[in-house]
Amino acid sequence: MIATARPRGRALGAAALACALAACSAPGPSSPARAAQFDPNYGGPSDGLGPLRLGVEVQAYPAGVIPGVHARWAIDRSSALTARVAANITDRGDFGEFEDESGEGFGAGVGYRSALEGSLAGDGWLWGARVDLWSLEIDWEDPGRTGTTDILVLQPTVEFGYGWALDSGGRLELVAGAGAEVNVDTDGEDVGEGAIGLLGVTWIP
Repeated sequence: MIATARPRGRALGAAALACALAACSAPGPSSPARAAQFDPNYGGPSDGLGPLRLGVEVQAYPAGVIPGVHARWAIDRSSALTARVAANITDRGDFGEFEDESGEGFGAGVGYRSALEGSLAGDGWLWGARVDLWSLEIDWEDPGRTGTTDILVLQPTVEFGYGWALDSGGRLELVAGAGAEVNVDTDGEDVGEGAIGLLGVTWIP
């Protein structure tokens, strides 16, 4: 099982990135809507959230990579709600409970990002928080035995980073995150969980 987990993970990652790029290339909102989203004077519509913006994001952590589709709705000029759907491909080695753990799966999450000062539309420092839920299949191996465990993982994180307004009207953000992976449901032998650190890039065209 271990031998087949990594090729399958690479295929899932490629598929997830292809879906993300397809979403970004789809026709977006009108130019006025884009301007409102990233205008430093944008205060948020009185009847709800700002226009939906789609982008891509990729996070890397010591045992894996998370490519996905990023969605964002402005709350006001300095903050936004975020969401994502992503693949999670992991090769933990001996970080977990066994000599080797690797696997993949899919998940989704919601979050919040805010500028430390000024507008989230301009250049500057930002902070945020998010919570993701992952459904993963982990293949594990110890001397003399192998197996597979299905887990449901709750992953809360806090974020800190820097964002740039692009000349094209889009946005690029480099964000570091810290949090925990908590196995809330396990079907099979116990596998690794615990603290996690991540480094990610978000691009909104």
